[in-house]
Amino acid sequence: MTNKDEIDWLFVLPDDLIGGGAQQVLFTIINYFITKGKQCTVIFLVKKKHHGWESLEDKCNIVYLDNTSVYKGFFSAAKYISTLKKTNHIKHAISSQALINGLLGFLKLTKTLKHTKLVLRESTSIFLRFKGFKLLLYKTAYVIGYRQADLIICQTDLMKQQLLEALPWLKQKNKVVVIPNPVNLNEITTKANRTIDFEIDNFIVAAGRFIPEKGFDLLIDAFNTLEDKSLKLVILGIGTEDETQKLKHQIASLNLQNRVILYGYVKNVYPIFNQAKLCVVSSRIEGFPNVLLQMMSQNNTVVSTKCAGEIANIKGVFTCETHNVSALSNTMKNALTNTKAYRDLYFNDYIESRSIDNFIHTMLNQINHQ
Repeated sequence: MTNKDEIDWLFVLPDDLIGGGAQQVLFTIINYFITKGKQCTVIFLVKKKHHGWESLEDKCNIVYLDNTSVYKGFFSAAKYISTLKKTNHIKHAISSQALINGLLGFLKLTKTLKHTKLVLRESTSIFLRFKGFKLLLYKTAYVIGYRQADLIICQTDLMKQQLLEALPWLKQKNKVVVIPNPVNLNEITTKANRTIDFEIDNFIVAAGRFIPEKGFDLLIDAFNTLEDKSLKLVILGIGTEDETQKLKHQIASLNLQNRVILYGYVKNVYPIFNQAKLCVVSSRIEGFPNVLLQMMSQNNTVVSTKCAGEIANIKGVFTCETHNVSALSNTMKNALTNTKAYRDLYFNDYIESRSIDNFIHTMLNQINHQ
């Protein structure tokens, strides 16, 4: 009988948009394991579309499945993993997207991943974000996938509470833990010290995918109320054509074409966050916005809506209610007068507590005690 090769960690992601929060977390985890000599395989459900993973291509096995639709990718992924399992012993598998979590759970239920430790991350508050058929689809994935999980990681206590209220049968399994999202301190330091081509000054910055949950429409309306008309608003990121056009139409209707800049995807956001007068997270709902940690690592003045559990408790961050243009506007006005060095006072220690080393140590301890 031929000995199988070993895959220490199998990662399955919907696509290669590294700017997404869940993908960014997995990228950080993958990079950590690679530096520790672990054998990693990364599967994307669709064809290569974006950039950012090239730095890992010669360090681990990265697979792009031949699909243009994520939903078609589920069938391809199931087939590919089944084939992969014939020649490899897969020790651990991890995902951060609920439907992929369901897929991995199904593969464990059907014995394809019978001896694989299955780690599932919650990336958003599914039961608040979705309704109707889509919510039913996610609930089905939960029933299939989460029953097979060896560990379920929530980002905040609130997320864990919501999950257990929606799926009370998980309480008996004692597999749900809270581990805050990690940051790679070395990567932050390296990227922050690089020089990039960015010539805008006197600006406020936000970043994320162009989707309604990010609240960029609220941010634009709030920005329009600020008295200092010399300020610019720079929004880093990309999105669907439909959502991009909605934002462009809003900007034009407010006659802000010269002051609100949809800058596009940026590979290194840290120097831009550092230069900004103010960094803003305007989201309606999040699991936990990783961009908030990136902003805190670079800037003393950070505003965030209370779009996720724990944010209201972070010292030094100016917070306000979600879905409220007036509250966001007033908080931004207040933050713009800040002169305190919150990075040194609070932010650096908070980010240090979320180091990738702490995250991995806690995760492995939880897996070994299950």
